[in-house]
Amino acid sequence: MKVFAPCVVKFFGEHAVVYGKPAIAAAIDKGVYVECEEGGELRVETVAPLSEAVYYPERGRVEGVGVGRFFAYVDAALEVARERWGDLRATFKIKSDFPPSVGLATSAAVSVALLKAYSQCVGARPSPEELARLGHSVELKVQGIASPMDTAVSAMGGLLKIWPSPFRAEQIGAELPQFYVLLLPRRGTTGEIVADVRAKLQRRPSLKAVVEAIGEVVEEAHKCLVAGDLACVGELMEINNWLLGALGVVDSRVVQALEILRPFVYGGKISGAGRGGAVLILPRDGDAVEKILTAMNYAYYKVSIYRGGA
Repeated sequence: MKVFAPCVVKFFGEHAVVYGKPAIAAAIDKGVYVECEEGGELRVETVAPLSEAVYYPERGRVEGVGVGRFFAYVDAALEVARERWGDLRATFKIKSDFPPSVGLATSAAVSVALLKAYSQCVGARPSPEELARLGHSVELKVQGIASPMDTAVSAMGGLLKIWPSPFRAEQIGAELPQFYVLLLPRRGTTGEIVADVRAKLQRRPSLKAVVEAIGEVVEEAHKCLVAGDLACVGELMEINNWLLGALGVVDSRVVQALEILRPFVYGGKISGAGRGGAVLILPRDGDAVEKILTAMNYAYYKVSIYRGGA
């Protein structure tokens, strides 16, 4: 039994979504793959780039290279699955297109994919909405606090507008061409970066206007996406990126890359918490973009919006 759960990019609204503003996020056609083979001892195997390791949950033993908090998500997902669908003895093989902690919601995709594989191995057929809810509970167990956005997008697929409180997700009927995800080394975890932004907003109340402006960009971007106006979408990506820079999460590496690519793209911005991590590039001239990224030795992926969900 094989399952795929897409990773997630944020086109508009990250950080402001923490303060009640909407966001626009998309599932992409790269993510996490989980294979379930029933029988034997409960066992979890991972394949690079997550790591190459074998994990025995009931023994608490890992054979191979350590992967930090990764197995915390595995443990939490297995616990949630066991509570929902009962005990299962099986081998789970997990593979990811991306390494963890790059700003592409790999933890959410692992949670959703493992839950989906477990459910199918026991003969259950959870809805995308149930998968999203259960995946969010996994992230809550590990992180203590977590947005339901990433697990919802990974479970449901597509290009979605997200309202955080009360949580609601709505598909956006818009098409986008293939785009690029540039990966830069991250400086800090998501939790640390979010905490730093919160502290900065408390020190400088004038920055609340930046959060409000990001919310307005999301609403305008929604209209441009529906209209298929890529020039507008790209321009608003850049505006969103500069606003995020005012919050202190867009560093010089991102600015430099986008400046070099400017003649060949509609726009670009960070995706996620920032300070490195994933950078979205919406190309006008894909060949030129690829040549530049390759020449500069950037790690990048060409991706599309994935409509299928997990």
